[in-house]
Amino acid sequence: MKVHQLEQLYKGNVSRLKEQMKKQEKERLEQTKQQIREEQRVLYEKKLREAKKAREQELRLIQEELTRITEQAVSLKEEIDRVLEET
Repeated sequence: MKVHQLEQLYKGNVSRLKEQMKKQEKERLEQTKQQIREEQRVLYEKKLREAKKAREQELRLIQEELTRITEQAVSLKEEIDRVLEET
């Protein structure tokens, strides 16, 4: 082989190597992006579950408070009725 042919072969190989490296880097970046998207999705779902759980707990507390108020109102009404009957 002549030197010129070897130089061309070398340049061709270097060029292919650079293209392959670019392709691998692009694939790596795409995988990283996909991983980040997945992590964000998981984090969003976790926060959504936590918010739902907090809302359910808040609603339970409100329901308990309403039950307590209702029971007090019934008790007060019974007491008023009893007082009215006594008079």
